[in-house]
Amino acid sequence: MSKDTISFERSFEGLRAILHFDGDAFFSSVEQIMDYRLRGKPVVTGGERREATSLSYEAKAFGLHRGMTIREIRMRCPSVIIVPSDYTAYAIFAHRMYSIVRQYTADVEEYSIDECFADITDLPQQLHLSYEEIALRIKEQLETSLGITFGVGLAPTKTLAKAASKANKPAGLTVVRPSQITSFISSIPISNVWGFGGASGVLLKKLGATTALEFVQKEDAWLTEHRLGKAYRDIWLELCGHSVKHLSTEHSGPVGSLMTTRTFAPPTNNRSLIFSYLSKNVEHVCEKARRHKKKARGISFYLKTQEFTYHSVSLELSVPISTAPEVLAFIEQHFDEVYVPGILYRASGITLRSLLADQAAVPDLFGESILRDRKGKMAGTIDAVNERYGKQTLFLASSLSAISSLTTIEENERKKGRKGKHSRQSILVDIEKKYKTLSMPYLGTVR
Repeated sequence: MSKDTISFERSFEGLRAILHFDGDAFFSSVEQIMDYRLRGKPVVTGGERREATSLSYEAKAFGLHRGMTIREIRMRCPSVIIVPSDYTAYAIFAHRMYSIVRQYTADVEEYSIDECFADITDLPQQLHLSYEEIALRIKEQLETSLGITFGVGLAPTKTLAKAASKANKPAGLTVVRPSQITSFISSIPISNVWGFGGASGVLLKKLGATTALEFVQKEDAWLTEHRLGKAYRDIWLELCGHSVKHLSTEHSGPVGSLMTTRTFAPPTNNRSLIFSYLSKNVEHVCEKARRHKKKARGISFYLKTQEFTYHSVSLELSVPISTAPEVLAFIEQHFDEVYVPGILYRASGITLRSLLADQAAVPDLFGESILRDRKGKMAGTIDAVNERYGKQTLFLASSLSAISSLTTIEENERKKGRKGKHSRQSILVDIEKKYKTLSMPYLGTVR
């Protein structure tokens, strides 16, 4: 390594080197790659649900944004091309992304369908390259192989790396050295910090921490005084450059994680109705997990506001689970961390992470796993009833409001002579339909 490279690595000495990769306009970019006629044109995905889920940068140039209705988009930009979402294709590209990054390190976390983390702390000695050179090499391979550009962040922690990947989009690489952390976080609004959306961000603003730097400058006694627990302390440490959020690197084969999300029509600030929509999502994703004979060791859930901002919470579980009542029990404890009264919400989503095969689950010492296995058998019986007599023959009472609301919407749509397909497809971050094939064109080289 050169003298400059050695100097660069010493700036990270004793710390981790974490990369975060974030696909630029991922869904619409995949559509442009699969159909050459769409390249260079304003493309919007989400035609099947009549609102934008992803926009190409050509579409964003017209002032369009996610969450706009297709009608609004066509009025503002008649030349825009609207396409239905193809989640199977997006999942294929996602797993190509994971596979490419794993060519360099096994320490990869599949965070979402268009994002992943990688720990490259030990790679400079193996590759005789600096951290920045490694980041650029992986970035170049991703963009050449997939035809999609990526925002990339390099920093000592996951929280800083995730913020860095968004700092220079599209196609940028942002490096946050330990000596640059203070200047980097000085302009980041507290609500934009990963983990501080929703109620957490509102609370910190009320307490006088409006930016990430102002939060970091608070003393430990301040956290104690305001009863800010472990989740706040972990993010405080991460923003200071101390890595405490470890990568979830389990690679469980064909199914890595499961997600279900649904958009409300119309948006609402009704807490019970929003929770009911989330409950319905949980029931669906848990049924899918049992179908794949998987249990989750981690869950993440989010609410999306009318302004298209996301408020989320991630939880790690001591015992793997796959039943909706168990998942909802955890969500109920943390729901008010993402829900803020008075704010209009338009969607909710749930992800089951770190999936483990049923037979691979290890019993715990206190019998909790045995109790949960019994609950799993009961859920299996419900699955069998719904399979035989139709979906939603049996469902949780907490999902009733959402089901009633959706039924009313569908009835109104039928009266108008339309099909009324408002529900967003469930996203399986792998190929759920094992035998589905796609005609994949030659991707070429990105220049």
